Amino acid sequence: MNKTPSTHESQQMLKWLNQNRQMLLDLYKNQYIAYNANGLIAHSENLREVLKSAEASNQIFAIYLVPRRTASIQILPVRFRTVARHDWQPNYHVKLKHRDIGMSTTMLVDSGAELSLISLKVGQDLGYALADAESTLLAETIGGRVEYVLRNVEMTIDEYSFIAPVAWLQTNTGGEQLLLGREVVFDKFDIEFRQADEQIIFTWRKDS
Repeated sequence: MNKTPSTHESQQMLKWLNQNRQMLLDLYKNQYIAYNANGLIAHSENLREVLKSAEASNQIFAIYLVPRRTASIQILPVRFRTVARHDWQPNYHVKLKHRDIGMSTTMLVDSGAELSLISLKVGQDLGYALADAESTLLAETIGGRVEYVLRNVEMTIDEYSFIAPVAWLQTNTGGEQLLLGREVVFDKFDIEFRQADEQIIFTWRKDS
């Protein structure tokens, strides 16, 4: 089983991801990649294949699902490429686990999102399925309405594990950004953003 990266390892891995984001978009659209600070370890559209290959390498790694395109409107966040002066995203490594499938992945920390969010593909690959006659919920977004259902997932952040709800999209938005929202997560941690240092600090709340 893949070990959770230490805080220092996570920072170095996220630095590699930020520096190589354009290359990944050019070469590995709609694929899962396993990576660490030294580079790419494995890639495939099949999550289980990537996990198997990466675990066989005996290296610490994280999983990232490369978006199939970036020009489409995404639910969150709103991005203004023409005015951004600091090309950094507040990403953090979070381990998601459902039944026998777990992956340490990259999520965008978003204080504006009430719920954490996973894409249609990620939810399917983690093993989620709709129950018979289950109704979907509707969310209003910048690009219109999207359908989703609520699921509970086991999250691990900096070796602290807990259960949190996620909105599992039932609409293919064209982007695969995973969001880490406020519900439960922001009650468990005090979170500090240091954009100038390209760093996020999660401090576990003892009363949680």
